[in-house]
Amino acid sequence: MTEQDVIDAIEYMQKYQTETDNLEAKTAKIDFPKKCYDTISAFANKNGGIIIFGINENNNFIEQDVYDVNIL
Repeated sequence: MTEQDVIDAIEYMQKYQTETDNLEAKTAKIDFPKKCYDTISAFANKNGGIIIFGINENNNFIEQDVYDVNIL
């Protein structure tokens, strides 16, 4: 996956205001999202997928900072 692939995926989510069967956005502002395990499991049981951290799906899929593990 290239940087352009990630940019294209984010632009897709922002344009259509949705995720897909193989594309998931996770905010991860405070810590690793607990629901991420469900997504990983679903992707593992299908054809895989992409999880992009730092995208707020509840706020028009805008970019958002993620937590810094070095601070915790």
